[in-house]
Amino acid sequence: MADETTETPKKTTRKADPLTQLLNEVKAEIKELGEFELAEINDSLRRGHDRRATAWAKEYGKSGRYDACILSAAFEALSCYPHERRHALLQLAAVAVASAEKLEAGK
Repeated sequence: MADETTETPKKTTRKADPLTQLLNEVKAEIKELGEFELAEINDSLRRGHDRRATAWAKEYGKSGRYDACILSAAFEALSCYPHERRHALLQLAAVAVASAEKLEAGK
């Protein structure tokens, strides 16, 4: 009698979708940050950051350049009061991740 062996098909490993891969890279970068303090921003600085956010938002509206979009979102996050800051930081993260995703797609 012939020796019959059944081969089990190899599991193919799926490559993570680009967004999942980016988020995994972001998580790794977060681990590299280490500890830092979220200090309160005084009103004088907050107003300056707000003016910068407005100026960069106008520039983004005119030029459509992503650097203006990132700077606008960053200054917006810095000009927010604590109860608004989480949303502004998520918007900044979204701009950064979307930019990284476009760079990856352009390779």
